[in-house]
Amino acid sequence: MADKITLIDGYVDEPSCLGVPPYISPYIRYTYGALLKSGLKEDQINYITIDNLRNDKNLLDEVINSHLVVIIAGTTVPGKYLGGMPISFNEIKKISKENKGKTLLGGPIILCSYESLNVEMLDETGALNLYEYLTGNRISEFDIPSSIERFSREGARLLNKHPNFPYVVCELETYRGCIREKNCSFCSESLKNVLYTRKPLDIAEEVSSLEKEGAKYFRLGAQTDLFMYGAVKKNGQLVPNPDTIEKLYRLIRQKAPNLSVLHMDNVSPGTIGRFPKESRQILKTIVKYNTPGDTAAFGLESCDPDVLSKNDIGTDPEETFYAIELMNEIGSIRENGLPKLLPGINLLYGLAGQSSKTYELNYNFLKEVLDSGLMLRRINLRQVREIAGYQGEKVKKKLFKEHKEVVNQEINRPMLQRVFPQGTIIRNVRIEKVEGNITYGRQLGTYPILIGIPGRHEADALVDVKVVDHGYRSITAIKYPFNINKAQKEEISSLPQIGKKRAAKLFINKPITDREHFRTLLDTSVDIEKLISYIDDLN
Repeated sequence: MADKITLIDGYVDEPSCLGVPPYISPYIRYTYGALLKSGLKEDQINYITIDNLRNDKNLLDEVINSHLVVIIAGTTVPGKYLGGMPISFNEIKKISKENKGKTLLGGPIILCSYESLNVEMLDETGALNLYEYLTGNRISEFDIPSSIERFSREGARLLNKHPNFPYVVCELETYRGCIREKNCSFCSESLKNVLYTRKPLDIAEEVSSLEKEGAKYFRLGAQTDLFMYGAVKKNGQLVPNPDTIEKLYRLIRQKAPNLSVLHMDNVSPGTIGRFPKESRQILKTIVKYNTPGDTAAFGLESCDPDVLSKNDIGTDPEETFYAIELMNEIGSIRENGLPKLLPGINLLYGLAGQSSKTYELNYNFLKEVLDSGLMLRRINLRQVREIAGYQGEKVKKKLFKEHKEVVNQEINRPMLQRVFPQGTIIRNVRIEKVEGNITYGRQLGTYPILIGIPGRHEADALVDVKVVDHGYRSITAIKYPFNINKAQKEEISSLPQIGKKRAAKLFINKPITDREHFRTLLDTSVDIEKLISYIDDLN
């Protein structure tokens, strides 16, 4: 048994799981649970994130003097991050080279051909092989599900050691692997070797363990298609099981009745298109139990039939459009200002079979959704990451950039105006970053909108805001309630119709005592009544 073990959270980002802050992946929690179940005490485990290590060089001495270093990592999809940056190949290499003990590497990273690293590979969860390594007890294929449940509940004790605690979204795994017989050819899900499905009560018990450690934010994110959780075989095909999903949500709510967020992630629009009756029932369940601002990511990937065929993608534009319509019908009801559940669209570029017409077909589909009055919470245009020997088409950078700019201008901005109209109040926005005189924050949950808040505000605070403007991928909002006499000049200038010159006049004439005083400070071209609707101390 090791005297001192360092567990490094190198972060995870894969098609079915998020683990970059503010999310914490199940893998790192399972691994921590495996360490405890192996007989280690908490004071023998030095848990740090890769960001901890980057920001505090003194921690490197602790790491390299550990008897054993365990790294959990793996980004199998490209991404841009605000809350943290996944560990790099060179960082793993540096740690393993300087470490005086042994270095073990686990998580989805092992699926991506990192054989050249001087490390010993664990399995894709990290936890199973680590437990075997430390105890000498082999876990049979039959024992994997029960072992995961033991590790998941024990691993909940890691939560309050996370540097973002209590603002951490706990990613919950329902099942591993893709249920399709033929996977999308570019997707890392097909590489997974460890496969299992968890029971609703087991997931709920993990939620209970996490809740006891202070967890308030949960996301059913670690699966390829939540609607196929608990699917049953009928007439030779897997069919969604609404009763199992209802049981899962109901039990989670019973185990954590005071949770702040319960969101989800992936759904195949093909499932909704092929099983509309069952999907309608599942959607009603989710909207009953979830919290507002939830998003279901639809992996359409392309609207080009050649691309869909050559990459074995399990849906098409017609099924996806129907899925968007149905989710809007049931999920667009607003609670606390936000829709309960909206779809997001993922489109990939660089896939086999792509041509210049692919861009046109993708744009036309998005424009049809917009023109139909439907809502999409998120449109994600990204380039495929070629893993496991996948060969796609070279993306023409100029064409891709121009395409993104057109989608931003003509689709994204009007869509954000539809989803987050001016005046919308968004609650519990966590301040994450301050740059100059702009503060950036997001709600905790699935694909939360990035919010620019004029002025400098305290990091890690939770604030309520009111929407005043829209960008392409983000929105601008002022603190709510808005007190003009306490506001910074940058906040005042962000008010509709104001700008810098009028803001300066208002700022130097504070305190503004009432509506009439306010009117005298502005010219007649300003719609005073509309403007005052944003100012709470003058109402």
